[in-house]
Amino acid sequence: MIEVSFTLPDGRSFGGSMPRERVVHQALHAFLPEDVMHRHRLRITLPTGELIFPDMWLYEIHDYYGHCRFLLEATPLKEHKAEFVNFGFDHLALATTDREACRHFFQDGLKMKNVRDDEHLLVLTTGVNALFFFKAEPGQPLSDGLPSRIHHIGFVVDDLEAAYTHLKATCPEYVSDFTLLERAERLSLYGTIELGGIRFMIQLSQIKPEYKGLKGESAAPLREFYDYASRDYGIRLA
Repeated sequence: MIEVSFTLPDGRSFGGSMPRERVVHQALHAFLPEDVMHRHRLRITLPTGELIFPDMWLYEIHDYYGHCRFLLEATPLKEHKAEFVNFGFDHLALATTDREACRHFFQDGLKMKNVRDDEHLLVLTTGVNALFFFKAEPGQPLSDGLPSRIHHIGFVVDDLEAAYTHLKATCPEYVSDFTLLERAERLSLYGTIELGGIRFMIQLSQIKPEYKGLKGESAAPLREFYDYASRDYGIRLA
């Protein structure tokens, strides 16, 4: 067990004992009262100023810094009416009963890059977009213990025949009759696979040459995205 505390600028402090194998997010839910936890912008730091992420492990923080005594800024959210822009899909987070199967299919089969893989979270990415996999077990952060259900996930590849050949050899459990459906801008292959209690329908698309590339205003939003493939996701303390 580890002693955890969150101290506000006004001197109020909340905390208690938690198992070592928990993340900061779980401690927030366990110890903060509703009037602090809800409808606030939360920023967590150490007394020395280091920023603490909600998905960091308590045992790593404790073993590295010697304690889990955090400072907490809780600023009320401001309500204001204004226009906003949706820049598009960034990541999809799913709970699964078999993360190893998900890792094999999306990393080895679909060649996504692995930027985080620990007891809490698996993050696989193509760069701009990412898949987050959590464990579908009771007691896990932000999980009701049930596998997530989705309709389908779409990927763009440069060679559908090559992708099919690779998947057939690497992930034979991926079921497809290799029927290509054509739209004005693309050819698409659909298949299904069962991974950790989740039935995925995967769409692989090859964009026709005359439709490739973002143009005009459509290209601008890419400047607003985070490059998941640029580094490992999160912080692991030595």
